[in-house]
Amino acid sequence: MKRYFIASLCREGILGGSIVVGDEGITYKTGKVTVSPKLKNLEMKYRNIQDFSKKWVFCFPVFSVIMNDGENYKFIVFNPRQFYSLLIDKVKQ
Repeated sequence: MKRYFIASLCREGILGGSIVVGDEGITYKTGKVTVSPKLKNLEMKYRNIQDFSKKWVFCFPVFSVIMNDGENYKFIVFNPRQFYSLLIDKVKQ
């Protein structure tokens, strides 16, 4: 079952979009035309996620997702409790 979260990618500014949490991984999607195609539809398979963390910056929940290839993506996610719970269930298995 897929879950949807309003989210923004923190890279070269704040890029509004959404995160889809599926059975195989999470996908960040944005409709911005000025970003690279890789970031427009960024797929992160659970098996490729090395670690993740959550911290609060000002009053925003910021998630860092660290991939096995060393890439680090930071997201502001709304409804952080449910998102964090889903990441723990899927990644920390």
